[in-house]
Amino acid sequence: MLECGFTVDDFGIKYFCKDDLDYLLDTLHKYYKISVDMDRKNYCGLSIYWNYPKRFVDISMPGFTGKTRERLQYKKPSKPQHAPHKWNKPAYGQKTQLVPINTNPLLSKEEMKYVQKCVGALLYYARAVDPCILPAINKISGQQAKPTEQTMEACTMLLDYVATYPDAIIRYHASDMVLHVDSDVAYLVLPNARSCYAGHFFLGDTPPLPPAKPSSKPNGTILTNCKTIRGIMASAAETETGGMFGNAQDAIVVRIALLALGHKQPATPIKTDNSTCNSFVHSNIHQRRSKTWDMHWTWLRHQATQEILRIYWDKGVNNDGDYFTKYHPPTHHKVQRPRYVLQAHNIITSDIPNP
Repeated sequence: MLECGFTVDDFGIKYFCKDDLDYLLDTLHKYYKISVDMDRKNYCGLSIYWNYPKRFVDISMPGFTGKTRERLQYKKPSKPQHAPHKWNKPAYGQKTQLVPINTNPLLSKEEMKYVQKCVGALLYYARAVDPCILPAINKISGQQAKPTEQTMEACTMLLDYVATYPDAIIRYHASDMVLHVDSDVAYLVLPNARSCYAGHFFLGDTPPLPPAKPSSKPNGTILTNCKTIRGIMASAAETETGGMFGNAQDAIVVRIALLALGHKQPATPIKTDNSTCNSFVHSNIHQRRSKTWDMHWTWLRHQATQEILRIYWDKGVNNDGDYFTKYHPPTHHKVQRPRYVLQAHNIITSDIPNP
């Protein structure tokens, strides 16, 4: 059976029969002017490098960050920047925690457009190959309607980071094409008492049957959520459940796409490091204030009962969603970044096939 793909006006096609491909191309040639990439090396601005002997594929956007900086008339920093955003060193033992108030003046209309261009360009890059900058982009995008000097400083720091790590690469290894999700949240970390949640979606091997915990080798992310929870959560446990709800809804959509492509899916394993959230989904706790939770989050119980989703608890250190919910120091970014993306200068030359 022949399985291949090509690009026609930003479309990738999966086929199994050469006759089907010829029929489709003949039909398209009658009505459209098209180009076909049978080597599957380019797709929607992405460069694709296949390595069949070692069973992996690399996705990158070489030169994109350099062109973005040039378009924004931004110069490379004199010193490397190892963190995409600022972070506050935790002060343990404080009884009172004060919320910082942004009193900086608003930017001009030209500067506001600059911030919006920066967010728009880097968001596509982040979604495609470098999810490590998503927390910074999420925070800046929440301020781009009324940006201040502090927002501009955040953009500058983000561009410094991108200039330090210019060509990210995501590597996907061959697997059973089973969806796995790591879900995590950060409680009350955004202005106006808002929280954020993150989800690390990747394809791995078929998980073992319950009660064993699912485990799969780390693989490149196919989707990374880093979003603000619009409602005000009453507790950290409710925030964890709200983040689980958002990630679970996206997991259903990805499941449908994988099933349509012919990849059978067991109950999708979703990892959480919050025991209260896990106990709520499996009906192992008695609720005292249940109205809010019942209105919003009981859907998770239904999905678990129907064995569409498989929600389970694991330690926070094993949760890959944690990286995208918090503002970490540069030392942490330097350690964790290779877990999610590769850099062009770190790729072994023999791993990249000849063009």
